[in-house]
Amino acid sequence: MASVIERASSGRAKCRGCGQAIAKGDWRFGEALPNAYGEGESLFWFHLRCAACSRPESILPLLDVEAGVDEAEAEELRALAQGGVAQPRLSRLLRAERASSGRARCRHCRELIAQGDWRLTLQLFEEGRFNSIGTIHATCAVHYFGVEPGAERLSLPGSELDAEALLAVQGQMREGAAREIQPGLAKASSDEPALESARKSS
Repeated sequence: MASVIERASSGRAKCRGCGQAIAKGDWRFGEALPNAYGEGESLFWFHLRCAACSRPESILPLLDVEAGVDEAEAEELRALAQGGVAQPRLSRLLRAERASSGRARCRHCRELIAQGDWRLTLQLFEEGRFNSIGTIHATCAVHYFGVEPGAERLSLPGSELDAEALLAVQGQMREGAAREIQPGLAKASSDEPALESARKSS
């Protein structure tokens, strides 16, 4: 079985990235992965933009050979996927939201995220599904990802950001990018490889 890009034959499949339904007739990416419930492989479906953001290395080869997708859209998707390959942490970004409480700590700086503050939720693809790995302050985004996430990554299907909220999040990210990284931030970032290894070995 090979990964594919095709039109959705129905509206029943949900995107593995954002969790929203893929409308009938929309382009979708099917990633061939081992079947968790039996032998062989299964196709895991994504919106094209969700795949370009969250599974960049998987969809990129198909964007170079598939002829059906509009060339302008394909070029945008290639740029998103190439950005994710260059900065792998970008593929962890799910959405921006207001913190519902003040109990969660930022994965980057380890400080509490105050209730109502903008935060970015993160997920990691493991064994055919995405698992939540926490959140970061919007102000920590550039230091965590290495670049500022573009608007395309913050407005995936299911995002509730309107134009005003998107500008607010972008402002927070740029404000944080201008700050110097404190020693605690540097330590938190250096611990990331160890945390990833611990997750994979558990």
